[in-house]
Amino acid sequence: MIDTLALIYTPSIVDGYINLMSEIGAKINIDLKKSNEFRVVGKYKNLCVYIEPTFVRIEGSFPKYYYGTNLKPLSHIELGLAIDKLSAVFGLPLKQAVIGRIDIATDVEVVNPPCSYFSSLGNLAKFDRNIRRGSLYYEQGWCKLCFYDKIAEAKKHNDCHLTEELLNKNILRYEIRYRRDRLKNYFGRDIKVWEVCNGSIDVYCELVAKSFFIYNDIVKIGNLEFNFDMTMAGLGKWAILKQYRDGTDLMKLIDNCSEKGDKRARRMKREIMKLLKERYVLDESTEELKEKIFDAVCELID
Repeated sequence: MIDTLALIYTPSIVDGYINLMSEIGAKINIDLKKSNEFRVVGKYKNLCVYIEPTFVRIEGSFPKYYYGTNLKPLSHIELGLAIDKLSAVFGLPLKQAVIGRIDIATDVEVVNPPCSYFSSLGNLAKFDRNIRRGSLYYEQGWCKLCFYDKIAEAKKHNDCHLTEELLNKNILRYEIRYRRDRLKNYFGRDIKVWEVCNGSIDVYCELVAKSFFIYNDIVKIGNLEFNFDMTMAGLGKWAILKQYRDGTDLMKLIDNCSEKGDKRARRMKREIMKLLKERYVLDESTEELKEKIFDAVCELID
C-alpha cells in the first residue's frame, strides 16, 4: 500500500496567478514560529504543509488522512480519491503535482515478534544497515528500507483503530521510501501524482515490484554449514561466513582497510556477497518472512 506521500505543486502559466501563501495559508493551521514573510508552514489535519510564493509541498500519511489510521491499507485507487478530496479543499489540481517522496508499505503477519527476524537480515549492497529504536534500517541518500513492529508503533501513537484482535498479532511492516531523486534516476523523469493513483498503475506496479526485488537482494543469514573444503581457501571462506554470522560488518572492514576507488576492494565485496548468498542454509523463520513478503507484494499488485 501507499503510506507517506510528499507532493510538490508548482502552478503553471495556464493556471493563472495564484497567491499560494495567502489562499492556501488561510486553509491550514499555521505554525507562527516557523513561518515568516517568505514562507508559510503549518498543518492540515495530519499533513504537513510548506508554502512559498512559487510552490506548495504537502507531506504525510495518506491512509491517516483518508481513514484516520495507517493500519488500514490504502490502494492506488483510494489514493486517487484522497487526492481528489484534498484538491477540493485547497482548490488546486494536486494530481499534477510532482512526487517528492513515496513510501510503499507491506504488512505481514508473522509467527514470532517482528524484531526477532532482524538478525536474519544481513547486508544489502550500497546501503548502510542500522538498528535504531527497535527498527531495522537500510539507508542510502535517495532510498531507505525500514522493518519494524507495526503494532508497537500504533500503540506508541495511541491509534484508536487498534483492536484486541490486532493487539494479539505480530505484524511486521516492510517499508521502502523513495525520494524524488531516486524516482527521477530510475524512471528518467519526474513522476506526477496521477501516475501512481487511478490515472495509471504502471508506475505503482513498478515501485511495488521493485520493493520486493530490493528485499530479495538482502543477504539472508541462516544456519552456517560447518563443512568446508580441506584447503586453505575452503577454510578461509568458512571463516568469512563465521565472522559475518557473528556480526562483523565485512563491507565496512574492507572500506577501512582499502583506499577509495580500489578495484580489488570492489571485487572482493562482490565475491563476498556472492559467497554469503550461496553458503547459508535458511532457517524456517527466514523462509517464512520471504514467502509472506512475496505474497503480500503480489496482493498489492493485484
